[in-house]
Amino acid sequence: MSNTRNIKSMLAGAGILAALGAIPATAVANDAAPERAPLVLAQAAEIDDEMIEAFAEAQVRVEEIRNSYMGEYQAAETDEQRQEINEEATEEMVEAIRDTPDLTVEEYDAVIQAANQDPSIAERINEAMADGAT
Repeated sequence: MSNTRNIKSMLAGAGILAALGAIPATAVANDAAPERAPLVLAQAAEIDDEMIEAFAEAQVRVEEIRNSYMGEYQAAETDEQRQEINEEATEEMVEAIRDTPDLTVEEYDAVIQAANQDPSIAERINEAMADGAT
């Protein structure tokens, strides 16, 4: 149960700079392709093992990027500086997601949405991330 809570906490902010106060990945994908927003929701029902594995790989990279910007973000003195850091980090995170084989930003978003609604998907993500860490 605590693993499910951990992944839900992580995914609640969509991974993309959640701790930095950035927009969630779903907003990034939907802003980038607003005409495809219904696709993101439709894909949530089609989360297979390959997508979970790809998501886990991308999420590890997204977390690394988020962590690498955290100190700079916290040291920023103005909202404008924080916004610039946020935008730079978000771009890097989106690129990391796009560079992940077998995963689009829209699919990444769909996995987040599905995991927030279905604890079994969150658990599958936890397992995939744990397997990748070993």
